[in-house]
Amino acid sequence: MAAIGTNEIPEDIEKHIGELENVKTEEELEKKLDKWNKFGINVASWMKYVFNKDSNQEFKAEWLSIDEYKRMADESLENAWKVLHSSTWKLEKRGSHKGDLVESTQTEQFGKVYRFTGIVDCPAKFMYAEFKDNLTRLPEWNPTILKSEMIKEIGPGVDLSYQVTAGGGRGIIAPRDFIILRRTSGVTQDGVATDGEAHCYISSGVSVAVPGYPPNREMVRGHNKVGCWCLTPKMVDTPSGKVEHTVFQWLMCCDLKGKIPQFVLDTAFATVMLDYIVHVRKFVSDSKAKGAF
Repeated sequence: MAAIGTNEIPEDIEKHIGELENVKTEEELEKKLDKWNKFGINVASWMKYVFNKDSNQEFKAEWLSIDEYKRMADESLENAWKVLHSSTWKLEKRGSHKGDLVESTQTEQFGKVYRFTGIVDCPAKFMYAEFKDNLTRLPEWNPTILKSEMIKEIGPGVDLSYQVTAGGGRGIIAPRDFIILRRTSGVTQDGVATDGEAHCYISSGVSVAVPGYPPNREMVRGHNKVGCWCLTPKMVDTPSGKVEHTVFQWLMCCDLKGKIPQFVLDTAFATVMLDYIVHVRKFVSDSKAKGAF
């Protein structure tokens, strides 16, 4: 069999990969792989190759004006708010922590979007400040993010960053990298960015191309269509009185490239979201123990 990384896929392997693109459940995938492995057909390696193959499109990028970046960033926040508050969410998976949910909705503009919702034991402003001001430190406490680098600050609440995310789908999906135009702000109850009294706090992001950051030859460049972290204060009754917690919501819609079956994406995204909140809660617990809030 030809080595992984070539453009020539043996005809029989290509046929089996085509069958894998149509499987609907994880159980069905495992049965097919077990069956083929018994006959010495190693489809798994080729499957990983196809799932993680970039389109090899020509890289073109130019710097935009500050006003253009600001407009795009504001639009990303508006889009995220609109999708976040859609009324068509359906349950994908429940987490082990009470109240943790991963849901999805099908949108005309972006396709399938995922939303995580859970409660975190800290003030919303503390979590927002960490995401907003310490972006480059995220990999220190969150292993789902392998790299987070600030490229350029455009203006108040608007910046460009480079991020590498860990793989998923039980090793089938390899790490991806992204160039993200981010918008951070307090938001009113109507979803309007504000410097005044905020109903909640948002860090939204959308993929862009910038000079000096072409796709990595060793990695697939992902595309973030719409997404955000939304942090909403929530007063909770405790034995010592009312304490502010945070309703933590994560909106995610990424094109990971490659021919990845939808059920693999569903499993991978749900797993990443539920893993992510475990690391968030540990970071919050450690920060609380250090007296950070």
